[in-house]
Amino acid sequence: MPRFLLLLLSIFFLSASVYSQENDSVLYGEFLKDKAKFQSFESKHRKFVQTKNHRISYLKWGENKGKVFVWLPGSLLSAYDFYPFAEDLVNQGYCVLSIDHYGHGLTEIPTGDLDFWNFADDLAHLLKNEKVNQTVIAGFSRGAYLATAFYQKYPEMVRAIVLEEGGSVSFKGMFDEMEQGKLDEFLLSVEIPDDLKELLFAAYGSDFEIYKNIKSLEDSGSLWQSFGFMKQKEKQWILYKGLNEYMYMQDSLHYLQVLNSPGSISKYAASMVKIDPLRIYADLDVPLLIIEAKGPDDLFDTSKRNNDLKNLHRDLIHLKVFDCDSHNLHFACPDQFKETLKIFLQEL
Repeated sequence: MPRFLLLLLSIFFLSASVYSQENDSVLYGEFLKDKAKFQSFESKHRKFVQTKNHRISYLKWGENKGKVFVWLPGSLLSAYDFYPFAEDLVNQGYCVLSIDHYGHGLTEIPTGDLDFWNFADDLAHLLKNEKVNQTVIAGFSRGAYLATAFYQKYPEMVRAIVLEEGGSVSFKGMFDEMEQGKLDEFLLSVEIPDDLKELLFAAYGSDFEIYKNIKSLEDSGSLWQSFGFMKQKEKQWILYKGLNEYMYMQDSLHYLQVLNSPGSISKYAASMVKIDPLRIYADLDVPLLIIEAKGPDDLFDTSKRNNDLKNLHRDLIHLKVFDCDSHNLHFACPDQFKETLKIFLQEL
């Protein structure tokens, strides 16, 4: 989804920093240092599981002692999205699993057309492989819709749900209620400048070339977690090559196809508009935390729909509204997010 791309750029690349033209030998030294840190962390926390559908990559913190928390990141993010919060949850007694869903992080884009419910099958397989019977399932944005799909298919495996800016309202419904001017503004934001497309979505001869590109846009110290996005394909290295097309996010025309002609696109891309949270959560029987953004530049007003859902289960649904950002709340106000999550989990 384009909002997610803008989110990622604001977090990861567009800090208005300018690459200082360091010579390659100095930069290569930083590259090796960051790569070594990445590899050290990966050796302790990275895991893979082969399901009947696909090979899924994920990060794991802590040991499974009966309390498990699963995080599903948003579009164009990786399992490292939950890195700032994982140890706090481990200290609360949780085993934390952060998942690279299809095409994200170190999980490859599937060759077959798999949908969100296929991913639910893969996640169930992963959890059973980790000997998890029940989990708190949580997600941000696209990841929140994946969490809702998981609850729909495997409610018996869910102890509680956390949805940040997604998964609680109909995706298409948000656009149906949008004024034409705001829709036009949104669709304009979908178009990615050609120079940025080249930097993010091309293929390169080495991971150092990708690192160098990232450094040219975001020169803010260590970028060791950026290796969690880099995948080697035969003799080439890619960051996001093919992922926008996989999600039908590459331009406004494809985005409109997702909204208006889901029968003409892939099952995966159409999953976003096929999820009906109000119907799925009509028979909710576990606690659900909805975290909603109400930032000044938010084009999407989900307040009414979230309140409609809350009114179905006032004893189970907790609605928390943040005004610190228009979408990515756990990035913009991590302390508030952390405290909200802590209180919710303590009450389970």
